[in-house]
Amino acid sequence: MIQLKGTAEALRCVVPETIPEADLPGELSRVLAEGAHMLSGAKVVLDFQGRNLSGGLLQRILEGFVWPGGMTVLSWKSLDGATLERFKAAGLPVGEPVSSVRKGQGLQPALCLRRSLRSGQRVEHRGDVVVCGHVNDGAEVFALGHVVVLGRLQGLVHAGMEGDDEATVSVRVFEATQVRIGCRVGSMDRGAPWWGHSVLVSVEEDSVVVGDWPGTDGDLRRER
Repeated sequence: MIQLKGTAEALRCVVPETIPEADLPGELSRVLAEGAHMLSGAKVVLDFQGRNLSGGLLQRILEGFVWPGGMTVLSWKSLDGATLERFKAAGLPVGEPVSSVRKGQGLQPALCLRRSLRSGQRVEHRGDVVVCGHVNDGAEVFALGHVVVLGRLQGLVHAGMEGDDEATVSVRVFEATQVRIGCRVGSMDRGAPWWGHSVLVSVEEDSVVVGDWPGTDGDLRRER
């Protein structure tokens, strides 16, 4: 069921990825009919979760929901990497609304994902990112700030993606062959002592350093 959630900055329209694609235009039409008084003239964030939107379906959503609804879409969101690139190619705004950036810091409030990311899914966020699940092989997380993965990391993480070497990556179960922080790239060996452990990855003296998860008593500290 499509949900409309009001926030201080925008009306968030969450479109579950479990709705069959064939049913989606009809579901959006129903929401438009029932929520016309809320949507008309509203600032809206459209969140499609992990759904892959084809170019044709995107056009149908614009023609059947966005344009007749009289709304202003501040952001188009999807965890699907191909869909995110499709939004960008169409000139549509992505990520959290610019108005939510913290003044003087250039960072948006932290993004908390209560799910795992599968291959082909991609997250880009101009702030810190917390993943309450796994980042599986083939999934990607790009953050302007820190990244925390509370499950297994097998995919690609880039913290401080615009050159911030003070960003960190914290992982409960580390199984990734590469981590990027700022302008640095750390290549990881499956035989390393931290493989499968809880780690904190940071940059010190121009090197990517892998250490213990805060509060643990191990001795995993190594440079990559």
